[in-house]
Order: sequence, then C-alpha cells, then structure tokens
Amino acid sequence: MASARRTLLIATALLAAATATLAGQNKVPRRPTLPPGADTCDAFTYYRYGQEQLQRDPERAAAAFYWAQRLSPGSAVTYYAERIALLMEDPILLREYVEADRHTLASAEVQRIDSLQMRALDLDPFFPEALDGELIITYFNNSVKESLRRQGEDAGDLDIDYAVRTTIAGADMETRAWLAFGQGNYRQAVDFFGRQERSYRKNAPLRVRRAMAFYQLGELDSAQVELDSALAIARRADAEKMRYAYDSKARWVYELGRIQEMRGRDSAARATYQQTLVEDLSFEPAHVRLAFVALRAGDTTEAATELHRAIAIKGDEYNARLLLGMVYAARRATDSATAQLTRATEIEPWVAQPHFVLAEVRQAAGDREGAAAEYRRFLALVARSDPSLSIAQRRLSAVTAPAP
Repeated sequence: MASARRTLLIATALLAAATATLAGQNKVPRRPTLPPGADTCDAFTYYRYGQEQLQRDPERAAAAFYWAQRLSPGSAVTYYAERIALLMEDPILLREYVEADRHTLASAEVQRIDSLQMRALDLDPFFPEALDGELIITYFNNSVKESLRRQGEDAGDLDIDYAVRTTIAGADMETRAWLAFGQGNYRQAVDFFGRQERSYRKNAPLRVRRAMAFYQLGELDSAQVELDSALAIARRADAEKMRYAYDSKARWVYELGRIQEMRGRDSAARATYQQTLVEDLSFEPAHVRLAFVALRAGDTTEAATELHRAIAIKGDEYNARLLLGMVYAARRATDSATAQLTRATEIEPWVAQPHFVLAEVRQAAGDREGAAAEYRRFLALVARSDPSLSIAQRRLSAVTAPAP
C-alpha cells in the first residue's frame, strides 16, 4: 500500500466529506432483531450485537451501529463503528478505499461513509478506533482470496490465515502501525509510528496518529509533544498543501485543547479552543468544549453563549441543544429550557434523556400534567439499566397522585 500518497488522498477526500450532511443522505436501516430478552432501548446492546455480527454480516452490523447512534447520539464509537461496517460490506469498495483509489475516495458513497468518522472525531477526537484491526484483516483476507482465485487455486482457512500473516509481516511500517493501533497494541503502534516518523519527518498526519497512540497509553505529555510537532510542521508548510479534513490544523489544535482539559488545565484549554476558532470559525465542536470549560468555572452565561454559537453553526446539533436546555433548566429559565429540550427531542426522537429533563422543568413550574407526560415518554424510551428509571417511576407516581 502507498503510505504518504494514501494519507494525502484520503485526507483530500475527507475534506469533501466534511461538507456532506448525514441527514437526508443516509438511508435509514431497519432495526435488526435482537436476541430474545435483549433491551431494545439500550444503545450498548445494539453496539455489542453489531460487534458480534461484524465479520459474518457487516450489513446487519451497520444497522445495529446506526441504531446505537440513534439511542446514544453523543457516543463517538457508534458512528465510527458504522463506518467500519459499511466499508466491510463491499470487498471491492474496501480494496479501493484502502488502496486509495482516487475515484472511490471522491465518490458520494465514500464521502457519506467518511462523514461518520468526521462526526465521531467531532464528538471525541481520541476515541479508541478498536475495529480498525478487523477492517485491515478483512482487507488482507479479501486480497489473498482474490489472488488465489485468479491463480485458480483452492486454499483452506489455515492456508489463507498463514498467507495473511505473511503478507502483514512484510507490509510497510505505516500499515503495521495502523494494524497495531486498531488491535489495541498502542505501545507497538507508538514504536512503529516512531520508526515511520524518522523516515518522514515532515509527515504531520503521522505525528498526529502517534499522538493518538500516546493518548490511549495515558501518556498525555508525549501526546501533546507530538501534536505540537504536527502543528509546527503544518504551519511551516505551504497553505495550499495543508488542506486536510481528518487532519486539519483546526482539528489538531482542538485535540490539544482536549488533552489540556484531561490534564485539568482549563485556562490553557480555553485559550486553545479559541485558537481553534481562529483556524476555523465554523468549527462547532470548539464552542461545545468552551461551554464545558465555562460550566466547570460556574459561568452558565458564558456556557449558554457558546452553545448558542454552536447551534448557529449547526442547527440540528442534538448534544448542544440538550446541554443548553440543561443549562437553562439549572437557571430556572423555563421557557428557554423547554424550547431547547423540545427541539432536542425532535432531532433525536428515540433518546430518553431530554424527556427526563423536560419533566423536571415542567414539574418545577407546577405543570403536573405536562411533567407526567414527559415522565411517561422517558419511561417508554429508557434502557432498563438506566439509574434514572426508578427515579422517574417514583416521580410519575408523585405527580399523578390525587392532590391532598
């Protein structure tokens, strides 16, 4: 596989993917039938089912991951997992994608698939990409089988497995690093990325990937060093040669802010998120993180301002709407809280949480009937393992009890 060329081609394609909206382009899959007794309101149940189906039925897995998203739209891994499953569905698409075929990467289908990765990175730039290992192994399995088919040879599973292991052992260092990362071997990934880095000292995306591995190891200082180096390389490069989507300077600055948050350095994180917006004023996730930083400082006014800015950029952003509704609820701004939470339920009608907060808002305002309706809706949507379930049941009994 090409390495530097592949990185550039995929990054260029993802820049186009960043402008694609998920809504209206993604055919809604039917909910897969879960095993008897499974909780159909539990996002993790769908995610786990998707994992179980990934190798045997990627299409079913993609549907399961999609519905995990609908039940938990704040979870980065569900968007990422659907992307992996969609790529694994089609062996030809997967081969052309991994081999960085220009037409494939520029296609509307791949842009839509990669927009799922963009969404995941917006939610959490350091989520563990734990299914990449399966994607890579599937690619090599498909390649070996196709090669044997063309040669007219018939090989058993053990022969194919041996051929795959041999092929991987002889792969370039970037591929081996990618596989190590995707299999959770982060120490090995750091080593492999480091060897590659010495060969390609000006490869900023590679340093970012190494930063991701350091992050997963909990070595935040090293992760920050790698990101700083990537940014220094990028800023020395010609602006026309640094148009990445996966690996844009704005996103890298944003990742630095997340590391600073993890290290408890909120002042530095705030300044870094503001720098992200200097790089890209339309980078909505930075406003959401600025809101979290403000909330930790007890500044609900600033938090509300940042969330409004996020919503102005992306009006259908469920997570910002929910958080803004909760901020207004805490401030007892009933009308504003109701408006934001109601909009959140319209954006994601299968999610229980906004109904619980709406019920609290209505109950605090003395609207017992409205509160009861929201508690009932919450109970119809909530997972059985949710700790708020019993609270909602008690409160529903209280608001529906006859007045003394």
